[in-house]
Amino acid sequence: MDMDKKTLILIIVCIVVFAFVALSYAGVFNHDETVTVSKVKFKLPEGYKAAGTTKQGYKKITNGLDTIYFTSVNDDNISDHVKNYMNSKISKNKTVTISNFTTDGVFVYKANCSDKSNQYWFVKDGKTYTFFTNKETYKIDDIARQLILSSKQ
Repeated sequence: MDMDKKTLILIIVCIVVFAFVALSYAGVFNHDETVTVSKVKFKLPEGYKAAGTTKQGYKKITNGLDTIYFTSVNDDNISDHVKNYMNSKISKNKTVTISNFTTDGVFVYKANCSDKSNQYWFVKDGKTYTFFTNKETYKIDDIARQLILSSKQ
């Protein structure tokens, strides 16, 4: 076999390996399509995969560029959690805008912070569920609605 054929075979093998790694990273071969927080299963948005749990106990999902964190607390006092979040951010000289919306009968609070983070709260079965980002995340409102709708199944 001459050198040109060996080089061509090596290039093809490298392309196949690179394609497999890229597709795996993008979640194409992802069989873990949900993340469970407390007793609620959230169906992962397209392109996202489960990425374990942080030191603080937050479940997390990622698409390789953006990460979304999840947690829950054993009460339904959503307004206290929103106030605590606001006070925490304001004490760090951040500006917070709170809004709310309803998606398929689920009332949701949303916080936009001047540090580009977003946080969402909703109540299900007597627990407050929260998911958040630490930076601006592409189509986060659409993703939030999808996650909340998936939690109803």
